[in-house]
Amino acid sequence: MKIIRPILTLIGALTVAGMLATAVLFFFAPALLQKEDVLEKADAIVVLGGHYYRPLYAADLYNKGYAPQILASRPVVTPEIEAVRNLGISFPYQWELFRDVLLKKGVPENKIKFFGKANFSTLDEAKKLRKDLSPQIKSIILVTSPLHTRRAGTIFREILPPQIKITVVGTPYEKVPEKWWTNFRSAPFVVLEVIKTIYYELGGAMSNSGQTTAGYN
Repeated sequence: MKIIRPILTLIGALTVAGMLATAVLFFFAPALLQKEDVLEKADAIVVLGGHYYRPLYAADLYNKGYAPQILASRPVVTPEIEAVRNLGISFPYQWELFRDVLLKKGVPENKIKFFGKANFSTLDEAKKLRKDLSPQIKSIILVTSPLHTRRAGTIFREILPPQIKITVVGTPYEKVPEKWWTNFRSAPFVVLEVIKTIYYELGGAMSNSGQTTAGYN
């Protein structure tokens, strides 16, 4: 009995601590997931795949003179897109839409370059960029979604050479609602991003470029 009581007390304390930690994470997850840098000029703007607000903001930065060129990710193509295209239906790949957005917003075609092929995840993008990055590029502005900035910054700083200066910024077009759990777009994004962040911090990684499943970034 003397042994059981301390064990039960410990279990109770851990349960309460876990509930408090969960509550904190629930309400403050968006703030914990965001970590942006002070915007400054660089040698290139790097656009990660996944969301169409990203090339929109990258074009804004280019037009404001923050960098002379844009490097955009070429994401993996999902099987359903290939199935639709195989029917002869005109359905653009994501990288094609990114290109069209950039061109429409005034970025010259010769200032746009895509890196990698079938990039599957943020880690995959970082590895492909490291492989394709020109030696002349010493600094980049990494454009992604606000809720993706912390994890993206962590991954790219670990993968790219240490001499590359990385400025991470989130697109202002994606607003995070205060009650994010009530928003059909923000809620799944926050939950998945928390899981991916914890998974990566524990040593997990998704970098299999050969996969063609959904669930990018």
